Amino acid sequence: MKLLKLLIYSKDDPAGINIASHLINEINFDKIKMKDFYVYSYKDVILFPVEGSLLDLNINIDGVEWALFLSKHKSESKKLCLTVHTPGNLYEKNTMGGRPNEVAISNPPLQCNLLKALNTISNEKLNMNIEVTIEATHHGPTDLKFPVTFIEIGSDENAWKNELLGSIVAKAISDVIKSPLMVAPGAIGIGGGHYSDKFTKKILEESALIGHIIPKYAMIEGMNPIMIVKCMNKTFGGCSKIYVDWKGTPSQFKNIIKSIENIEIIKI
Repeated sequence: MKLLKLLIYSKDDPAGINIASHLINEINFDKIKMKDFYVYSYKDVILFPVEGSLLDLNINIDGVEWALFLSKHKSESKKLCLTVHTPGNLYEKNTMGGRPNEVAISNPPLQCNLLKALNTISNEKLNMNIEVTIEATHHGPTDLKFPVTFIEIGSDENAWKNELLGSIVAKAISDVIKSPLMVAPGAIGIGGGHYSDKFTKKILEESALIGHIIPKYAMIEGMNPIMIVKCMNKTFGGCSKIYVDWKGTPSQFKNIIKSIENIEIIKI
């Protein structure tokens, strides 16, 4: 029996609805009615909506390999962007769902392949500048028993409902899930800002497999250093490397990173 791969979006999220509608056209799903709503099935992939926010989602489904959440990205800058990231709360703040000091299981192969696909397809289809980036680990949910990745359209309602952007994200998802993902030991990233050019570049140009990213602000806000090991342990396929934005990491954390045994540390 194959493990299930879940594509989940909220009925309240215009970006998720946008992406899902294009996925239904992109992939030859079978439509199956379950109770009072429909799910879409393609081989071992299930696409379905949920009620309410994804940030506090708690679903108990056995036999799940991983989940991908189709979502909106919101920022004060309203910058046009396509992003991927792993959920989690790296310190006490948990105003956007999940438990404080807890992170989800990251999925570096899925996350990084999606980022590369987004970059390639957006370059082919768009005649305007759009930021394609990996984000730092943030917000919920934190307690699902399988790896979770977010793929998002940002950063305002015009972007969330943009049909071309929805089709780009759907095509990226379709391309990635139709090819086998090689699960191998991945990495975490430490340092820098919320949107990391350095980690994004490593993924796009060197095929680095980076899951959780711990930004400088989380360390400054009082993150317990044990969260570094927790992020390593919550990496699907295992964690063999730490990429460190050395200039973007507080000195006290540099010493902690250097003390971690049996891990390759790569300064960038």
